[in-house]
Amino acid sequence: MASETVESTAATDRRSVTERLGLDSEAIRGWLTVLPVILLYLFVAVTPIAFAFYASLFEIPLLAPEWTFTGFSNYVEVLSMGSFWSALWLGGLFMVGSTVLQLLVGLWIALVLNKISYGQRFLTAVAFTAYLVPTVIVVLIALFMFDVEIGVLHIAGSNIGLWDERTFALGDQTWAMPLVILIGSWKFSIFVTIFTLAQLRAIPERFYEAAKICGASRWEMFRDITLPRIMGVLLIAVLLRAIFMFNKFDIIWMLTEGGPAGATTTLPILAYRTAFLENSYGLANAMAVIMFIFLAIGAYCYFRAFNPAEEVDT
Repeated sequence: MASETVESTAATDRRSVTERLGLDSEAIRGWLTVLPVILLYLFVAVTPIAFAFYASLFEIPLLAPEWTFTGFSNYVEVLSMGSFWSALWLGGLFMVGSTVLQLLVGLWIALVLNKISYGQRFLTAVAFTAYLVPTVIVVLIALFMFDVEIGVLHIAGSNIGLWDERTFALGDQTWAMPLVILIGSWKFSIFVTIFTLAQLRAIPERFYEAAKICGASRWEMFRDITLPRIMGVLLIAVLLRAIFMFNKFDIIWMLTEGGPAGATTTLPILAYRTAFLENSYGLANAMAVIMFIFLAIGAYCYFRAFNPAEEVDT
């Protein structure tokens, strides 16, 4: 009798705990199903951040890795470096320029593809191939097209007076950053197209037919029907592109290596140079942690200001 009473009390306690947590057996099974994924994500995402923060507290010569604890002196040094603030400004310029250009071009391509009646699938596949082209191929083609001797874009630019015919455009301080933004946007604009086109095709055609009957113009249909229904995915696409472009390293390094004279040295380029060329691994990790903090604050402010999840739900 006593054992039955104890088991009944234990069962009641378990039920009360699950009731207080708002869990039932199905919810528990669901959590157990996704728990491995959550743990894997935390391991993949949190471990590098934790290691970078830990390494940033030490002075670590890369070629003689003897860790000397220095506390937060690396952060003080980073924040007092003029090159850091210059790289932050250039990184912000690259991020904003790339994001705006990719948004405009990607949205335009999506609108055009959505209106095509014949060969839509084929043309969509052709447009998407730009995103599949490896970055190194894009860079090699760009360097060839801006070659001083035979580059078609170099010749076109020199003919209209953008630069001297003997000047390598990507080696010019005035044109290096705009051209890096342009070349990167050629490849990555399709990312916005992929997001937007899926949402455009989900808009019922009867909305546009009713608007035509009411005498609405194309601009009015875009403003009142299309734009409100794609705003959510556009906000998410802008956030993702901004984060990706702020962290972009490969295409900038392969095109200019951060030059000329630091004209395209963004924070990832500066951190790479600090770690592997200046032999200061701890200082480079401090830069990376500060980059992460800036991005986290920016993403938080973005979500507070625009709330793209709510736009998608509506």
